[in-house]
Amino acid sequence: MADKHEQSMVGTWTKTTAAACADKYPATLTFQAGTYRGMRGEGQGMVWWDAGIYRLEDSNTLVVGTATDELVTYRISLQPDRFEFTDSDDCLVTYRRA
Repeated sequence: MADKHEQSMVGTWTKTTAAACADKYPATLTFQAGTYRGMRGEGQGMVWWDAGIYRLEDSNTLVVGTATDELVTYRISLQPDRFEFTDSDDCLVTYRRA
């Protein structure tokens, strides 16, 4: 059975950040227990989060398997209807539950 952190991510999320720095993140994310899939938006090129594994280490730490299969750790703020993170380039990215 998935832990409570994973269950809180499960579902479909839509990116609300329009900043150019967030272009490398998918327009839509779908999380299942332990895995995710990113879907590009219209005209969007390669996405950094394409498909792979993820885990919430705690309520503020998300580890994602990226397009290069590297496991990258992000500090996140997770609420029932949205989550946001700041990447290593200081880009703030927000997703809302679809």
